[in-house]
Amino acid sequence: MTMQGKHGAAVGTEELREEVDRARHELGETVEQLAAKADIKAMARERAEYAKGRARDAAASVREAAGSREARTRALQGGAVIGSAGAVAVAALWMRRRRASTKRFGPVRVRVRHGQKRAVKVRRGRG
Repeated sequence: MTMQGKHGAAVGTEELREEVDRARHELGETVEQLAAKADIKAMARERAEYAKGRARDAAASVREAAGSREARTRALQGGAVIGSAGAVAVAALWMRRRRASTKRFGPVRVRVRHGQKRAVKVRRGRG
């Protein structure tokens, strides 16, 4: 139902009301979206929940992979290799320090500790 207004334009009151209601609804949605963007605490909570979920998934996949017998065997073998390499490195370092602290003066070997000026041990013999 269109009516002639004061200025000669066709005006439908129902159409105008529907348009105003639609505009209010859209404006309300826009305000909600802006409020959600401005709510820093809520965004932080969402990100924390997302990170927790990812961590849970990663932990589950690690547990699943570590649960297999082959993975445990490989881990033990790797640990043994690392332990052996560490023992060899410590032994080499110990022997190097021991040799570096022993000075040879002809048939006499004098052992001096770090930071000392006098001999600690003097050995005669093969050498």
